[in-house]
Amino acid sequence: MPRLPHRSRLSSLGYLPLLLLLAIACGEGVSSNGADASGGGGGGGLLCSANTPCADGQFCFNGVCAIGCNSNGDCAENQYCDTEFDRLCHNKVVQTCPDTPCNENQTCQDGFCSATPTNTSCEPRADGNDGCPNDSLCLENDAEETQCYGFPACPEDGICPTGTIGAVCNAGIIPNKGHICLTSLCQTVDHCPASWSCIKEQGGVVGSCSDGNFGSLCIEQSDCNNGQCSAAAPGLIGFCL
Repeated sequence: MPRLPHRSRLSSLGYLPLLLLLAIACGEGVSSNGADASGGGGGGGLLCSANTPCADGQFCFNGVCAIGCNSNGDCAENQYCDTEFDRLCHNKVVQTCPDTPCNENQTCQDGFCSATPTNTSCEPRADGNDGCPNDSLCLENDAEETQCYGFPACPEDGICPTGTIGAVCNAGIIPNKGHICLTSLCQTVDHCPASWSCIKEQGGVVGSCSDGNFGSLCIEQSDCNNGQCSAAAPGLIGFCL
């Protein structure tokens, strides 16, 4: 597949084929980024009791502190316990960058702090079993090499900030992955920056945010800034001319 002029967090990393697989599959039917403080103060293992509570990010299990949480009370004040998926503490609010500086081991990618990609043997898969941790996705970089890219955990209300290219919380979109903010993807236009479109095939539940510039995804002519959308057939995803 040729590289497109429109650059986005997922589509520019060779994610478009996987996005189309997800759209078909859906139609048929942590501290992930280093910004969270998941796990709290240490690796667990300390003795605990009603009078000796565990540190934030841990809970008392059979008299021993274990990494994780059972409720928000096990987390720091600015965090919540994700009891629906990994039972870890994550930030209640996802901060965007560069307004909020990233940690030293992170880079600001599309408005989100992201851990530096790791070199690994992985394969992009629509079922999420790609060889990466559940807070990361296997994506292809510009050198056509696959790497695990980390994504920030979703905020407590499940609504990810749009950042610079849009984002949606992974709640049933990509299986076998955690509740992470998937940048550039959308379910409605509300998940995209102002004046952008959410390009989604009819019957699909996930689409891609498009700014309407040359090479961007489109379905309707109005999705393109110049009013020219080229698609194989009406209702199918095409590209702005």
